[in-house]
Amino acid sequence: MTLRIAHFSDTHVLSLKGVKPRRFLNKRWTGAVNLALNRSRHYRVEIFVDLLDAIVELGVDHAVCTGDLVNLALEPEFEMVHALLSSRFTPDRLTVVPGNHDYYVKEAIADALFEAHFGDFLPGDIDLGLEGTRYPVTRIIDDEVVVIGLSSAIPTPVFVANGEIGRDQLAGLEIALRHPRARDRFRLVLLHHPLLPEPARRLDKMRRLVNADAVIDALRTEPASRPHLVVHGHNHEFKAQTVPGTSTPLIQVASASRAGNRSRAEFNVYVIDDRRLTRIERHIHDPETGRFVPHDVAGRPLDVARAS
Repeated sequence: MTLRIAHFSDTHVLSLKGVKPRRFLNKRWTGAVNLALNRSRHYRVEIFVDLLDAIVELGVDHAVCTGDLVNLALEPEFEMVHALLSSRFTPDRLTVVPGNHDYYVKEAIADALFEAHFGDFLPGDIDLGLEGTRYPVTRIIDDEVVVIGLSSAIPTPVFVANGEIGRDQLAGLEIALRHPRARDRFRLVLLHHPLLPEPARRLDKMRRLVNADAVIDALRTEPASRPHLVVHGHNHEFKAQTVPGTSTPLIQVASASRAGNRSRAEFNVYVIDDRRLTRIERHIHDPETGRFVPHDVAGRPLDVARAS
């Protein structure tokens, strides 16, 4: 059996509709400055809309999103993204996890805005026996794939975008990987922050997963329970690596709304044949046509029909 799973991330949708100035008397003021200088020019909601339509047009079996759906964690942003997603995906066709921008300020976390708006896409198909935590989320797709979604989003000070996977989640991850319902299925793990450092990136130590080593240790369980694929976002560019000490592919997807000719919006498609990852497609935005064109991992145009 062949399954195709689309993966997008880091849409950074902005909406200030009805937002009063007092809502910026917190960490949001730094985000607003960043918007004025950078993000509002480079991250475009219309490209994200085209990306969602491209995923739907492909007719994939499922889609996953690894966070940063919104920009400043304002209610109008969540409402806009919810409308875009729910008009294209039924609850059983999309799984999401939050990123640091979805938890941008403490009030958004306290009000559980991400969970309130995207609860339909936060499944719990496997009972992990954990109390008081919604994560990891778990999804079984067509009896072939089990998705395990982690939340690395945490409250952070101004100018910091770090993430962390808490002890309860780490325990849940280990339970999920070893669970009888995950046995003999393709195991796909989602999170927002990268597992590996990116020294070339400016201020990388302020944008990292602070307990990445503990997460890697949990993923390096006995071979019979290891994930077959780990995917994330956060750094807005495609990268293919492996989980240290294993042969498990570790795939970073680019931003889903990035404008421009140099770093363009993308989404990935993972092709799983008989519970094995057989191909990774990068669908890259063409600014001239507005279409998303399939490429291989090296960025070369790909004839999907012929490759299939």
